[in-house]
Amino acid sequence: MKNIDYGKKMPDLIFKYDEDFYTDDLPDPQIDPVLPGARVPIRKVGIAPVDLPVKFMSKSGGTKLLQTEASLYCSLDDPNAKGLNLSRLYLLMHEKIKDNLSLDGVEKALFELPERQGSNNAYCKLRFKYPMKQKALRSKGLEGHISYKTELEGQYRGGEYHWYLTIDYVYSSTCPCSFELAHDAMSKRQAAANAHSQRSILKVKVKFDRSDKIWIEDLVQLCRDNIPTEVQIVVKRRDEQAFAELNGANLLFSEDVCRIMYKALDEWYDANRISDFSIVVSHEESLHPWNAIAVTSKFGDSENLI
Repeated sequence: MKNIDYGKKMPDLIFKYDEDFYTDDLPDPQIDPVLPGARVPIRKVGIAPVDLPVKFMSKSGGTKLLQTEASLYCSLDDPNAKGLNLSRLYLLMHEKIKDNLSLDGVEKALFELPERQGSNNAYCKLRFKYPMKQKALRSKGLEGHISYKTELEGQYRGGEYHWYLTIDYVYSSTCPCSFELAHDAMSKRQAAANAHSQRSILKVKVKFDRSDKIWIEDLVQLCRDNIPTEVQIVVKRRDEQAFAELNGANLLFSEDVCRIMYKALDEWYDANRISDFSIVVSHEESLHPWNAIAVTSKFGDSENLI
């Protein structure tokens, strides 16, 4: 192996890599650690993001191998301890989650992590884009693929597992106020005017039971059914006209979307499909240099769910 020798400048050092050297006699900062700051437990210590291929079961019964960004954390409960074995976190993640079905892999990691690290709580999150088909609005037989930013999260807290699924649903929102003002200008003064609309993001997070998992496809379809102005992949002129009409038939403030989706998710809650949910709506304003935001959740625990 080639080496660059700085021995003339620093003769007290050997500038040569010894590829045969091996020892376990190394210092460990976790033994008799130096502990600056307050002696308090740490809620989460871990690693993120780690690129990891993971298998996801689709509603149709097949599997999709998707590249994820994974994070793995556990609690550092001893206020007099310093650090966790982060390499062990990666090895466990790689062993239990890589190439395994997502829920199974996450659950196995959460089961072993607290015992290996001596922790009370463990957390694992997978971030990925989930592809689905989308049909053109009016052009017969045409369709494309659209991907949804998705998070699958498992937590082990207080001896119990908690499961969360989050998707970002991107749609177009036409401002009702702007629509009325444009109509007023056209009808009273024949002035050419248009309502302002913007690309908007609906973030929906649901808490579900492992024994009754929620399909990503079902959560996407719930958004499609209730907020039908989803951004389009395949668009010919007839589809663009259809999209304009669809927006005109669904004028939306951010709070309208929040309430519509609350009603839809509350029906899932009443049917025992989910046990909690939160909603974040962001309309990326074309009129203002800021976004219009609306946030709510089932039990008012938005800080923890979002």
